[in-house]
Amino acid sequence: MKSNRTERVLIASLAAISLMVTACTPTPTGGTQPSPGEKPVAGGRVIEGLSVDIKTMNPILVNDSSSGIVTGLLYESLVAQDPKTGEPKPRMATWTQSSDGKTYTFEISPKANWTDGKPVIGDDYLTGVKAIGKSKKTPRKANFADVEGFKDYSDGKVDSISGITVDPSNPKKVSVTLTRVSCPALLDISNYYILPAQVFGKYVTSTSKDEIDTAPENIKPPVTNGPFKLKEWRQGDQISLTRNETFYLGAPLLEEYVVKIVADQTVLAQQMKTGELTYANILPKDLADIERQANLKVTKFIAPGYTFIGWRQQSPTAPFLSDKRIRQALAYGLDTDAVIKSVLFGEGFKQVQHFLSVSWAYPPSGMNLYAYDPTKAESLIKEAGFTKGSDGIYQKDGKRLSFTMLTNADNPSRVSLIQVAAEQYKQIGVEAKPKTEALQGIIDKLVSVNPEIEAVSIGWTGLQGDPDPYALWHSDQIPGPGKQTFGFTLFKSDALDKAIIDGRNPANGDCSIASRKKAYETVAKVLNDEQPYNFGFGQNTLATTDRSIQNFAPTTYGVRYNVNEWWIKK
Repeated sequence: MKSNRTERVLIASLAAISLMVTACTPTPTGGTQPSPGEKPVAGGRVIEGLSVDIKTMNPILVNDSSSGIVTGLLYESLVAQDPKTGEPKPRMATWTQSSDGKTYTFEISPKANWTDGKPVIGDDYLTGVKAIGKSKKTPRKANFADVEGFKDYSDGKVDSISGITVDPSNPKKVSVTLTRVSCPALLDISNYYILPAQVFGKYVTSTSKDEIDTAPENIKPPVTNGPFKLKEWRQGDQISLTRNETFYLGAPLLEEYVVKIVADQTVLAQQMKTGELTYANILPKDLADIERQANLKVTKFIAPGYTFIGWRQQSPTAPFLSDKRIRQALAYGLDTDAVIKSVLFGEGFKQVQHFLSVSWAYPPSGMNLYAYDPTKAESLIKEAGFTKGSDGIYQKDGKRLSFTMLTNADNPSRVSLIQVAAEQYKQIGVEAKPKTEALQGIIDKLVSVNPEIEAVSIGWTGLQGDPDPYALWHSDQIPGPGKQTFGFTLFKSDALDKAIIDGRNPANGDCSIASRKKAYETVAKVLNDEQPYNFGFGQNTLATTDRSIQNFAPTTYGVRYNVNEWWIKK
């Protein structure tokens, strides 16, 4: 579902890598570069294959990776990350920061216009933030939690956001003031949240409620400012985009960018070979075959996320998942390395806590690796007061150690994970029943805290931004009525909350990596010990392109950052 933009669609960052991870972690390889002196040619199109259709084209409502990809082609952010280092860099705007660290002032490029010819201005930024405040479905409120006046606006107490000011003498200049120093704020508040006031302004008036959530423009945006604009969305089939001739960085060389929905991964790999698709992320099982195709090239880089099994705390039907000993037993009882070998064909690495190996927040040592140990697993189950029943399943007070694991049917890796987990858990006296549904339905159930979910296997993506884990792990982000947020395991820890705030809003204002790293080591240790997820595995992205696509150079920090420079070699 990055976090990443937060997919925040969801989010991640860089540094010390343990021996276990370096063995499976590639430096980006591949990419398709033109020969020296070769002149780019305009025209042609890319046809990208995705397994799941988009849900929205409004960036403030995105909570899935497919929608994040498309909105990233339609809308621009003020600030972006350097594709090699992850360092924040100007994108559509430059910025300055006040001496007290609490105010950021952005100046939008004079060349930045909407596709209707109107300039991109500070009011558009304000419209986007107000839309987040009005929405009951957005997962983006956490990004603006420290903006002065945002909470009161979001709660309906006031009609304006006191911390956001558009310069009356320069409409392209907008300032954002925070209530306290916030280390991840620059990336949090400068993402893809700029909406054209001439289109969405009517949804953020003083009398507006949450109409933004059902606005027809969410699925048919008439005005965009990114490298492409919408041509057509045939739901369940494909999204067709055409180049924005007035894009502020210069009109893209590609004439069209098409996203085609191909749910069956076997069909997707076949269509890559036949040329029906020209770009897709393939499964590891197809890698050897794809690498034999003369017309295709594979670029490997670390995916900005991980696949996990989340344990629902306070589950009315599986209350034992609130016991740390049971969650730890489930970690010891799953041979993740075997899953990586059999399901990912070695193109992955085990996760035992939240931060990715490419992040400076990745803990250097002290983590329990939860090596596969069925004996240890059963010992913990017994310690929790369970005894094995005649059917081989542990029980306590008449309640069997049984639960359902849910995942999306169109993701073979996740389906295989819960199937293998079910087999291995049975060996330690735990009944885990695999179940599959459509991803969009699962996400809706998670963010609305549907009680039928006991355990779920999904994944975070878009974790390449600032490593701040607030939106996923702080207890303020536990969902509730009218609050669709990402803390859907309902896990809460005072120690975790404190460490997150120490890294996000340090009392001494020190946002240095050295200072924040100490706080995030605590975050990692708490999550590693408590195991609110079985953190599963990260994996390598196997980005496959037709060799005709030039200037394709993806990294963990960005895949389509230079899409306006891609071109088709005839």
